[in-house]
Amino acid sequence: MELSKTKLGVYASLDSVRMRRKHGLWLAEGEKLVADTRGAFMAEALVVTPRWLEANPGVLGFEPESVRTATPDVMKRLSNMMTPPEVVAVYRLPDEPEPSAVIFPSDRLVLMLDGVRDPGNLGTIVRTADWFGVYDIVASPDCADIFNPKTVQATMGAVSRVRISYLPLAEVIAANPGMPVYGTLLEGADIYAAHLTPGGFIIMGNEGQGISPAVRGLIGRPLYIPPYGGGGHGESLNVAAATAVTVAEFRRRASDPAGRQ
Repeated sequence: MELSKTKLGVYASLDSVRMRRKHGLWLAEGEKLVADTRGAFMAEALVVTPRWLEANPGVLGFEPESVRTATPDVMKRLSNMMTPPEVVAVYRLPDEPEPSAVIFPSDRLVLMLDGVRDPGNLGTIVRTADWFGVYDIVASPDCADIFNPKTVQATMGAVSRVRISYLPLAEVIAANPGMPVYGTLLEGADIYAAHLTPGGFIIMGNEGQGISPAVRGLIGRPLYIPPYGGGGHGESLNVAAATAVTVAEFRRRASDPAGRQ
């Protein structure tokens, strides 16, 4: 069945966060990303070119009745990519839980993002979390939207494996009183010498302002990533790079219990 003009108008508007929230939908573009995300989210439609459909009758496991065809020119209207793909999946946005219902085991490592605004940074952080086996991220409501097309592409499919909830960080921390709360601060302890537990919240802050004062007060175990050699090599690490260094050190310690102290 051909994609209708009405649906085209809706789907083409989903590059806007306001329209994504209005319609409760988002797009995954490209055959690889669609294959990675299939089954992780509730699908509304799979939009494909007639040529692609002819070559792929299995339609990546999507229900045949959800498949819609569109010409390459129509795919250009749907896509945010330089070269429009032949496959676009339309998914429903997942429901957000209540903060008080978000309870984690004490040995779970959870990332918390406080005001991370850049879509590329967020996508890279999600991809990094996936690499290091961190499958839960709690983002403050003012963070970039994980379903921004640029963010989705930057995750390289990790969006299907890492659960991201947009919730007030303070409320989630209050609901998990047994979880250690770490955060990266200039006045923190050297991460390579500090005691690190296998589980806990790791708070990473905004690209320019760092962790907000309100959230900073919730950190019980501040950490600092020192520059090599102790000298100054710039103002700070990019938040995505700092996240990778921090999570890597936590995972290294967890794999070597003798090195946690």
